[in-house]
Amino acid sequence: MISIIICSIDTKKLSDLKKNIAGTIGVPYEVIAIDNSLTKFGICKVYNQGAAQAQYPFLCFVHEDVSFSTPNWGQLICKHLADEQAGVIGLAGGDSKSRVPSSWSVPVVSNEINIVQHYKNPEKEPQHIVETSRESALKKPVIALDGVFLCLRKEVFNQFQFDESTFTGFHGYDIDFSLQVSTKYTNYVIFDIVVHHFSDGTPDKKWVESAILLSKKWANYLPVSIHELSSSEYNQYHWQSLQVFLKKLIELDYPLPTIVNSYFSYSFTEYFTFRRFVSMGKYVVLASLKSN
Repeated sequence: MISIIICSIDTKKLSDLKKNIAGTIGVPYEVIAIDNSLTKFGICKVYNQGAAQAQYPFLCFVHEDVSFSTPNWGQLICKHLADEQAGVIGLAGGDSKSRVPSSWSVPVVSNEINIVQHYKNPEKEPQHIVETSRESALKKPVIALDGVFLCLRKEVFNQFQFDESTFTGFHGYDIDFSLQVSTKYTNYVIFDIVVHHFSDGTPDKKWVESAILLSKKWANYLPVSIHELSSSEYNQYHWQSLQVFLKKLIELDYPLPTIVNSYFSYSFTEYFTFRRFVSMGKYVVLASLKSN
């Protein structure tokens, strides 16, 4: 019933995951693992190729550095996707997406997260991260999802495929795909499946480049939220997102002209206020001091 599509670069991790899936999924399935260790295609291209080979009605795009702990988790996936209004379901996502380049993790109210995160630092214990704005439901609506685990019906995928023209690497594809599907369906984070994730990625300059591409592509659609927000709430969210973005540019040692250009470009919008503009200027000052 489930076609599991994996962009693989590590035979050991893939072998371990296949064994794990066989012992836990609990429904008929197939694994479509595409070896990308030599071809180095972008993940969008690989995922689209894998989906074209899928024979089952439910698709699961998953990274190979995970492990499933929940018995019969495949049955739970099928139940969630039986809802005809369900778009993409995953393990971590945000309630909103700003026009400012950003990840899914800059929320208006709360992120929705359910994953056991392992860390590169061996002294740091794995952590089951559960974050939600509502305690009782087994699935919570979100706008954008993290790409570690994305499931949906094949009929939905046939309407919205991964954008391999815009996103040629390994960043931005998940938010872009989530946004596509959210225009017609509701995306969810689910809380009844426990998955261990064995890597903790850090956003780098390639991530920033993809985030900028995504903001440009969706400029006429963003910002968007699952909440009904007032103009003042959208205003606050915009500046909150810009603050996060400028801090990330400084952290990654972007040139001062790039930071200044971003500051002006995302300040002079319909959300412009003089007070917030001046307040955000401190990051330009900080970048200037750091570059000297």
